[in-house]
Formats: sequence, structure tokens, C-alpha cells
Amino acid sequence: MKLIVGLGNPGPQYAPTRHNVGFRVVDKLAHKRGWRWNEERSRALLASGWLGREKVILVKPLTYMNLSGEAVGALARWYRLSPQDILVVCDDLDLPVGRLRLRARGSTGGHNGLESIVHHLHSDQFPRLRVGIGRPTERHTSVVDYVLGVPPPAERAQLDQAEDEAVAAIELVLARGLEAAMSVINRDPEARRRSEEQRQRQQARRPPIQLGMVARLFPAHWRPLREEIAFARSCGFQWLQLRSSEAGLTEQELGDSFETLTAALHEAGLTCALEIALSLTEAGTTASGATLATALHANLAAIRRLPCSRVHFHLLAPLSGPDVLPGLEERLVPALQEAQALAAAQTPPFSLGIEQNEPAAGLFARPDRCAWLLEQVPGLGLVWDVNHTPPETLQDYLRLTPRMILVHVSDTPLPQLNYHLPLGLGTLDIEGYCEELLARGFAGPAILEIGGTPRSGGFGRDSDEALQASAQRLRAALGRAYARLRSRLAGDATGQASLPS
Repeated sequence: MKLIVGLGNPGPQYAPTRHNVGFRVVDKLAHKRGWRWNEERSRALLASGWLGREKVILVKPLTYMNLSGEAVGALARWYRLSPQDILVVCDDLDLPVGRLRLRARGSTGGHNGLESIVHHLHSDQFPRLRVGIGRPTERHTSVVDYVLGVPPPAERAQLDQAEDEAVAAIELVLARGLEAAMSVINRDPEARRRSEEQRQRQQARRPPIQLGMVARLFPAHWRPLREEIAFARSCGFQWLQLRSSEAGLTEQELGDSFETLTAALHEAGLTCALEIALSLTEAGTTASGATLATALHANLAAIRRLPCSRVHFHLLAPLSGPDVLPGLEERLVPALQEAQALAAAQTPPFSLGIEQNEPAAGLFARPDRCAWLLEQVPGLGLVWDVNHTPPETLQDYLRLTPRMILVHVSDTPLPQLNYHLPLGLGTLDIEGYCEELLARGFAGPAILEIGGTPRSGGFGRDSDEALQASAQRLRAALGRAYARLRSRLAGDATGQASLPS
């Protein structure tokens, strides 16, 4: 267990000041990880979660800066932690604005918050991450007025960037250890800048589409999610899609606690997406009366705790008649608006979308109806399934790329649809689809959705070998499509073209 303590003063009047940089860093880390400040103990506000195999507790002392040690000392005794398990984040007058410095121990440098912590821990052997705020340049400005002052916009931008870098520094400490992190963070800023530029150049050569797979948690061949996480990691996937219903995804269905799975996902470098599959009546609810919003609400525990950054509905309606489905689509607009508002109100918010169906399914199964729905619900995204798409509608669906939050990929023997075959066993031009998406700026996950239902040709064909082979095919197709697109844009005589970012 580790304590990450951000130093600052409580109260909105202090929030934007230089002295509260520690509070802002841990706030940003909590927001990034989806952790909530929902516990108060020992005169401190706490948020907690898992980073890799490490339980992490973020701390904001409510004692005011000069008495921070009272809260930190009490928490150290409560959790039985040594000083080496506590990382303190604070401002530093002696560092230039925006400069970071990580130390394993040392003097307080006259910082009252650090002095209080040393006093109450009876030790200075705790790591500290200092964020430079510089010294006042105006002679008439006292140090107290300066640290409790609000920086001007240009300086605020520097501090904002430094706070983001401090969040990354904390994650680096937890992932690689203090010594390794110090060798990176304490490097000369110019060397860090060159290293970052090199990283960005390398990143620019990689396709912006990330690969993922659907977790095989089907009743016929269920396995614990932790095994799917290990397999996805071995395949080099970056995303793992789960499937749920109106009842909500539970720990029992996944085979482990949310905390254990969150740690495993983080260690594997995987991000979760969630599909909520619902069969609707003509009234626009499930047979039990659940609305889209109530189904989403039932899944919020899993969405928050895993967490799932992209969530979508897959809606089916076993109805017939030329007027029934358009009427149902009309009735679903306010239901989707309500669900979208619920998603946007979460902290952090997540992207909500709806999956397009094959024409035989009827509901939101044409590009014009999907485009109409996206106009009615501005914040809603589209999940495009290439396996559901007749060739004659391809260009119409591609026009909706700016609203796509996720793409499902599998093969099918055209003109037949919805077979969910391993790649290479059907006739879809996967490489061509990749190039079209890249050219239109899509930069989200492409999820291999192999297997499908018993009526599909891919049912039961989602073996480890098939998924590994399909991942290799998709990765190669993306690489060739991206290289071709880069070459085409680089050769543009006008020099005006640019790769989508």
C-alpha cells in the first residue's frame, strides 16, 4: 500500500493558488483513474484504487498546509505504513516554474508542510515530488503573498503542464520504482524534451487505431475474466470488451472482485469497453420494464470500478411490420437522451454509443436512420460493425466516422452478413476498411468480435488460435493501410495534406 499525499489548503479560495499544486496533482490523478474522494479520515480527504498490484490511497490533508503532518502522521499509524511508503507532492519556490524534482529523502527546504510531516513522522526518509513555482520577481511581493497568489495565465499554463507531468511521474514511481523514476524525472529538461519528441515521432508512425477483443464469458465456454486478461495481454491487445444486460455486470459473472480485476487490467495495459445487449418491446423497454437509463444505471458499478471508458447499447427488437420499427426508433430518442445525460454526469464521464444492426435486424439498421439518431442525440456515439454492413451502404456509414467511438471487426462471406468469422475466412476487404477509417481520422478501438450467436457461421470458432491469427491479420492490415496513407499524403504536391491526429 502507498499513500500519495498532495499538499495544499482546503477551501475554494485557495484552489487556484501556487501553494495548492499538490492538491491539483492528486485531483488530476483521481480524475484520470476514476477514483472518488468519498472517504474522510484523520482530518484528511481520501480517494483510493489500484495501480498494478499496488493499493494506492490519495490524500488531501484538511488541516491547512502548516499542520499537514497531523493528518499524514495519523494515517501512517492507522495503515501501519513506513515513511518510505508515503510520497508527498508539494510546491517548491527554489525550482523554476514547471520543473519537477523527485527525491527519496532529504531536507524540507523551509517548506512548512514538509516540516510538519517530518515532525509527526519523526523521519525525513519519505519520498517527495516537488513542482517548481519559482520565486517572486517583484521586490515588493512577499513569499506568503506569492505562494497564496493566483498565477497569471502564461504561468498557469506552465503549471498545468507540470501537474500533468507530475501525475505521469507518480504512475512511473508506482510502476517502475523510485530509483528508475528519478532517473527519468530528474533529467535535464532539454534531454527530456528530446526524448519526448522521439517518442512522439515513433508514435506518429503507428496507426492510431488500437486493437481489442471480446472477452469470452459466454455460458457455453465460460472462463474467469482474469484468464481472458492474461490472454489479451499475450496477444498485444489494448482493449477488452465485456458484455452485460439490464441486470448489470457482477463480480460473480467475472469470477473475481472488481478491485482484483482492475489491478490485472492495469498491469496488462488494457482498457475496458462494455456492451449492454437489450431486447426491446414495442414500448421501448425490456420485457421486465427496464428502460435504457435503468439498464445503464444497473451497470454503473462495473463501469466505474473497472473502469469502462466506452459503453454502448446493442438494441434488438423482435418486431415486424413496416411502421413498427420506425415508431420504436422515434420513441427511443428520449430514452437515449436520458441515458446520454446519465453517462455525461458521471465522474469521470464515459463515452456512450449505440451499435448499428444488420438490415435483417431492423432497428437502427440503415445509415440514414443512424445519422438521424445521432442528430437527435448530440452526445451519442456510433459503434460500427463491418460484419453488419452491406457493401452498398459502406460509404454512407463511413460518412459517420467522426461520431464513431468503436468499431467491431470480423469476417463474413458477402453477400451474407453477421457471420462473425475469424479474419480471412470471409470476403470482407479488412485492409480497405482500415484505410478508409484512417483517412477519415478514426482513432479509437477496433474490437475483434469473433464467434457470434448459434445461428452465425462463426459460432464456436473464437478459439485462442483463431483470435491470435485474426489479431495478426488485423495488425498487418492496419500497418499496410497506414503506410499507404502516409505515403499518399507525403506525396501530395500541394503540401497541404496532413495525417489525422
